[in-house]
Amino acid sequence: MDGTNPRCVTIVDRSYPPNRSITGESACDLARFLIENYDIDVHIVTLDTEYGGGSDAVKPVGTVHRLPAYYDGKDKGKRFIASLREGRALIKKAIAINRGPIICMTSPPLLNYWASKLIPSDRPWLLWSMDLFPDAFVSSKLSSSSNLIYRHFHKVTYRRAPDRLIALGPLQAEYLQGKFKKNIESIILPCGIMLSNLDKVDTPVGLPEWKKDHGQKIIFGYCGNVGEAHSPEFLKACIDQVDPDKHHFILVAYGKHSEDILAYANGKPGMTILKHVPREQLQYIDIHVVSLKEDWVHVCVPSKLVSAVYMKSNFLFCGIEACDNWHLMQDSGWLVTDDHQMGDQVTTFFDTINKHKLAKAKERATLRSGKLVDRSRKAYNEIALAVLEYQKIEYET
Repeated sequence: MDGTNPRCVTIVDRSYPPNRSITGESACDLARFLIENYDIDVHIVTLDTEYGGGSDAVKPVGTVHRLPAYYDGKDKGKRFIASLREGRALIKKAIAINRGPIICMTSPPLLNYWASKLIPSDRPWLLWSMDLFPDAFVSSKLSSSSNLIYRHFHKVTYRRAPDRLIALGPLQAEYLQGKFKKNIESIILPCGIMLSNLDKVDTPVGLPEWKKDHGQKIIFGYCGNVGEAHSPEFLKACIDQVDPDKHHFILVAYGKHSEDILAYANGKPGMTILKHVPREQLQYIDIHVVSLKEDWVHVCVPSKLVSAVYMKSNFLFCGIEACDNWHLMQDSGWLVTDDHQMGDQVTTFFDTINKHKLAKAKERATLRSGKLVDRSRKAYNEIALAVLEYQKIEYET
């Protein structure tokens, strides 16, 4: 192994700062922690591309190896082929630079397929399970589970288990252990908590204009992707229930259903439509609206809900109970079941929510925020110690 620092690790993801994406920002936050607290030499293998999301721009850390992207368009066929080529190139580069254990994330789609297929058996690797592929192809109805091509990717992806899982929640960890048919040591790390910007949670920042103008009302917000995994029907039902005398709604939307949602919300009373809400302003939204369709449970775990509670806000979640978002943070929000009664439940919630109920929920979210930070710090330490353990390095505190 090259280099003078025996403490090293390689993180692989499609995006990395200054490119904007929640996965890349999460990788950067972990990298900063490993460098500052354990003197680990962190290498990042990523693509030279831009993500069309809404994450905050941050300064990159570590040694970054950027490979060219093959395709940045929207044609699904071309994107699939490009993702395969990019994933293969990223994993081969991570193997070639030979800098410690490999932490494989899950973007581009099927990156974990290439990790299972290409990483040598004597090279430790950790799977950081963000959105799961090939599972997402079935969840999004792009393939059936009986499709021969899908079955190939599924078989190879889950044929070789990683040395450790970094899962977004305990239920996702159980799901993956079932897929690999192996009891894999798991580190639980919810996505949406950045230890490097704790000061933005604890230190008040200047009030945004929408808070100054509507601060006496209950402020709802949807800030993020409206994609395959989310319910545009639920979001529309919430928009319909906004009473401008009592509520205000902040909307930031991108992704597959965003044009439809933005057109639906445009001109409705009680709405403010924005391009972006910085993370430090999320605390001024009282209730974050979040959804996850049942077919996507465990395949992804929406980071926007985690970020909301991390910023000591509450949430209204449309989904099922048996998912990590609700399992981990049910004391900080309210559940709307995703069924034929969803519209009635939304109406009842908007009719009955008041400042008193919100204040009690805010207290619970504040307590949960501290527990999320503690959980993330514990997970980062566990990752660091795993990296050192694989290199037979004893860490002295």
